[in-house]
Amino acid sequence: MARTTAGDAILTGVDELSPSLKQAPFLLFFAVAVAMSVIIPTLTVSNPGAVATGSILTVAATVFAAVAVRPGPARFALIVPSLDFLAAGFLRHGTGESHSIYASLVLLPVLWFAAKEGRRYVVYPAVGATVAIMVPFALGSSIEENPNELSRGFYSTLIFILVAVVVNELARRARRRLHTAREQAAAATAELGRAAQIQRFLLPKNAAPLRGYETAGACIPSKAVGGDFFDWYLIDGGLGFTLGDVMGKGAGAGMIAATTRAVIRSAKNSNDPVTALQLTQDCLATDLGQAGSFATLFHARLRASDGRILFSDAGHGLTLVIRTDGTWERLASDNIPVGLLPDTHWESFETRLDPGDMIVSFSDGVLDLYDGTLAAVEEIGKLAAAATSAADLVDLVHRRALGTANPDDVTILAVRRDGPGYPAPRERTPA
Repeated sequence: MARTTAGDAILTGVDELSPSLKQAPFLLFFAVAVAMSVIIPTLTVSNPGAVATGSILTVAATVFAAVAVRPGPARFALIVPSLDFLAAGFLRHGTGESHSIYASLVLLPVLWFAAKEGRRYVVYPAVGATVAIMVPFALGSSIEENPNELSRGFYSTLIFILVAVVVNELARRARRRLHTAREQAAAATAELGRAAQIQRFLLPKNAAPLRGYETAGACIPSKAVGGDFFDWYLIDGGLGFTLGDVMGKGAGAGMIAATTRAVIRSAKNSNDPVTALQLTQDCLATDLGQAGSFATLFHARLRASDGRILFSDAGHGLTLVIRTDGTWERLASDNIPVGLLPDTHWESFETRLDPGDMIVSFSDGVLDLYDGTLAAVEEIGKLAAAATSAADLVDLVHRRALGTANPDDVTILAVRRDGPGYPAPRERTPA
């Protein structure tokens, strides 16, 4: 990938500056030179009229630079450095050509022209520098009076032309590198956008069509691609559902999350949820061993006939069962995440959803919507207990996440069993 430097940014950024900002250095050093001419006795004014003309040209160039920020006058912005060349010439003549403090001002319009794109912007400063050097002779100075001035001016002009050539070439190369870098960045952004789109496609698009139950979920990545995911799918006699949180964020974590989801789905015909975790462990330890990643997972299998849930938790520990009486219990985990240590074994546990109960699993990014600690589990439990449905709970968390700058992915999954006092479940398309 092309790499740009601070020098590239400075050279290519000159064209993006307003004419006023480009003119500011000339005006500043003009003011400094005026002050030095007043303070230092040896810096005399030999031609007040020429100094006055140079000062007027400087002011005129500065005023036009301020006007040239508008689209119309901006087309004629190069009038500003052209006036600067003339101003420098008059100021030199008015303060004794060869020992004038204003001679160095010629360099600033040279840089203005030379930084622009195109070889002709080497010719323009060459002409401008020549004009600045020759102005004193046009105003009456003679070679007899100052025999060394012509050769000195010719030498200075060559230096200015060399500066223009070097700056123009460096700016051309910097533009080329910057253009390549921007193209590559745009391509990477497009690829990342496509990856984010595919990741959204992998999330369940509609509520699970399981009679007597409502499902809802949302996943809000902190970046374009996240390491969280949730999933549900019909199994024989019920529903399998999963919430996972891969270590890290971004595209790498997203790829591992997609792989983890696919491996867990491959075990949908196994009645033991531990089988899915074991397959994921094998995948992370072999195929993705060099990635050095791990994932916390909550994986469960719901039997629709009686609400029995057989689940296994790999270091996740952020799952709540909400009862119809407003109480709730946390399904804590003593098992370690998948992919963290080889030869790890997990256990299956059982809970039950009675009519009106709801099970909620969420990533640690949801904790960050509060104080970021496990104390926030209490807040989430209260929120879930007060929710009128699974979709209502997910909507509340989703809205809170959208109103916050989330440092981590925010993911939540809720499954509720229909019961008295609850509205009929409605379909929800996850974020």
